[in-house]
Amino acid sequence: MEQLETFIVESPDAVGAKTTKILIQDVLADLSLNRVIGRLKVYVDPEQPVFIFVALLRLTTPAIRLKDFAKVDMGALGKDEIKIELQREAFTIKLLNKLWEKYGKEKIEQPDKKIIIIKVDPLKELDEMKELVIDEPRQEVLDRLIDAIALRIIPEGFRVRKHELNPSYVSFVASEDTLKPEWIQRGKDMLAALQEAEHV
Repeated sequence: MEQLETFIVESPDAVGAKTTKILIQDVLADLSLNRVIGRLKVYVDPEQPVFIFVALLRLTTPAIRLKDFAKVDMGALGKDEIKIELQREAFTIKLLNKLWEKYGKEKIEQPDKKIIIIKVDPLKELDEMKELVIDEPRQEVLDRLIDAIALRIIPEGFRVRKHELNPSYVSFVASEDTLKPEWIQRGKDMLAALQEAEHV
């Protein structure tokens, strides 16, 4: 497991803190999320009951656009078409699905495994098509992380939740009861402390 820069679990219950820390380590390792989190702090109090999870994220993988792995140009002279010449085939299925969804299967031809023809007006569509997002590894990682926290890490029964998520951090406050303003504030304070420590 790649070492987190900071990994703190606080609780009035020392055994519960240790168990929670082991559970989180296992879940992050199982889902290959260790590299995604730089700093992590958790507060759990079963008496209150409250569970607070805040983490600073290290998301470096940008979205993959069509122009990143294919040559996109006007098709045959005099025809309303765009020709895509694949330089890497890894994203062909995702690309075809996106094109079918956007233009319909009847406008897409694949005469060769590396060539795709789209019957559209190239003057209107060419620039936009080059920027077409085919894969968003960052979003997939965020989705996996949310599932990990919501389904595996937060204690069962803690169904009242407030969370914030963006590419730089994630914050969850959860309880069996109505969330108290001081819990939400504690989550914000924990996050601010992690962010401050990162810039020291």
